[in-house]
Amino acid sequence: MVSTRTARNAGISAAVLFWTALPVMAALYPGYSHYTRAISELGAFGAPHALAWNLLGFAVPGVLLAISGAGIARSIDGRRTLLFWLLVLSALSLTGAGAFPAEMHDGSPAMRSGWTAAHLIMVLASSFFWIGAAFVLVVRVNRNPRWQHKRGFGRSLAVIAVIGMAINILARAIPVMADRPGLAQRVAFAAYFAWFLVAGWSFLAVEPRLKHSAA
Repeated sequence: MVSTRTARNAGISAAVLFWTALPVMAALYPGYSHYTRAISELGAFGAPHALAWNLLGFAVPGVLLAISGAGIARSIDGRRTLLFWLLVLSALSLTGAGAFPAEMHDGSPAMRSGWTAAHLIMVLASSFFWIGAAFVLVVRVNRNPRWQHKRGFGRSLAVIAVIGMAINILARAIPVMADRPGLAQRVAFAAYFAWFLVAGWSFLAVEPRLKHSAA
């Protein structure tokens, strides 16, 4: 079983690693723009240091978030429930995005490529599992007397998830984002990592105090 401290630190480490690797790898990619270029381009076939990005940007953060998500779910439910699997699968799908790099030509994904299809499936799966987990978490917190005082946090987390996914999907319809698809994607990733950090702070940091009080 993942300890509270390990789960909390895993979420923090995932965010630090991803957001440190992103500007570093982008700086090593000639002509790369954070505003107009997709994050996946950093790990696409033929990209400079693609393997490093797929490991440091997708694979390792995904594993760390899986550990964090497992700890969050078990702190709420005390066992492996639907919430546990949704969080773990969302995070491991991010790892899968690094295991299946996309093929791109002039910044556009090669949609007929099996690699690109697999990459997109992993990205979408991560998003949908995450949204599902956000709403299941609200239900579980509302039904668990031990966590009644965190109902507001649960709803806030659901809002973060909806905003993050909406920006990623509807970016073209938002004027400030329309010509900046790379920026929209980064906002969505920021929401994703923020969700795990806030959830970890809300449900992992207080668990030891609850146990101490119960004793």
